[in-house]
Amino acid sequence: MTGTYWKGTATGLASHMRKQWLSVQRGVVPVRVVDETRIPARRADEDPAIVGVFGNDNYLCDERARREVEFVRQHLREAEAHELGFGVSQDGYTWAILVQANSREYQTEVGKKFQREMLRAMLDDIVAQAWRAACTND
Repeated sequence: MTGTYWKGTATGLASHMRKQWLSVQRGVVPVRVVDETRIPARRADEDPAIVGVFGNDNYLCDERARREVEFVRQHLREAEAHELGFGVSQDGYTWAILVQANSREYQTEVGKKFQREMLRAMLDDIVAQAWRAACTND
């Protein structure tokens, strides 16, 4: 899948979080990858864990939100994960980053779920730290 695909998917996630989860200021959500090139379309289980990090904190108008995103990106470079795509909701309020775990191979469904949960836990900590750091730089 291409960078354009991931950017569009991240933008879609940001829009969804803006419409459906506005009351949640920031967090981490699982992302299910569907291989639409196959007929019928089905889940791409062979892909490593992918999760979405998001913030409902006025990305375009609030410098703290942009600092928060940079902090998250910095920590992704230090962790065993990388950014697949970044997007902002149409009104610029909500941002989202798609994150993929390092390509360690987990053979079982339980192993894959464990990897996804560990990634979510790490990113929950990172996004909480990112907001605190962004707010202390005022």
